Amino acid sequence: MSRSHYDVLGVAPDATATVIRESYRRLAREYHPDRTGGSAAGGDKMHDINAAYHVLSDPGRRAVYDAERRERPVWAAAEGGTSVGSDGQPGYRFAYPDGPARIPWRGLLVASAVAIIGIVVLAQFIEPGEPAPPDGVLRNGDCVEILANGDADEIACTGSGDVVVRQFIAFDRLCSNGWEKHRDRQGMGAACVEFTVEVAVSS
Repeated sequence: MSRSHYDVLGVAPDATATVIRESYRRLAREYHPDRTGGSAAGGDKMHDINAAYHVLSDPGRRAVYDAERRERPVWAAAEGGTSVGSDGQPGYRFAYPDGPARIPWRGLLVASAVAIIGIVVLAQFIEPGEPAPPDGVLRNGDCVEILANGDADEIACTGSGDVVVRQFIAFDRLCSNGWEKHRDRQGMGAACVEFTVEVAVSS
């Protein structure tokens, strides 16, 4: 188990700021690299002393650290005793008392199934909207009339005997499937149209 910051500085958990500061200065003089000759052991010791003083000298950091010590299941130090924050100083991370949060997959699947069924049921009762009026821009599936000059002009579909755009191509392209090619009235390209068969309705 790693030593606490209080153990590193050799002070009691209820030590005053003055006691902590004096202990830090004494240890810093003792383990300063100039005194230890830059040894690895001395350097590690000085690192621990600086880290402990960084936390315990600041009232806010010390309060968080003390809370972490009292309520270990709620606040847990990162692996290795301390984590390193964005400022390069020791910090702490939040840990869940009972492990990582569990996602209620079963509940989510049930809720998703109910939502899908609801959407399907509602769709049965929603009347389809009115088709968009002709806007003069030809697209696949639009209905057109062939003008006297051979141009194709968009009109509203009637559902019977319509001339339907199946392809919209450049002027120099050929229509496929035997569809007739007519120039777009707006001059944007050519429409390949299919003449649908008008179905006679018996009386």
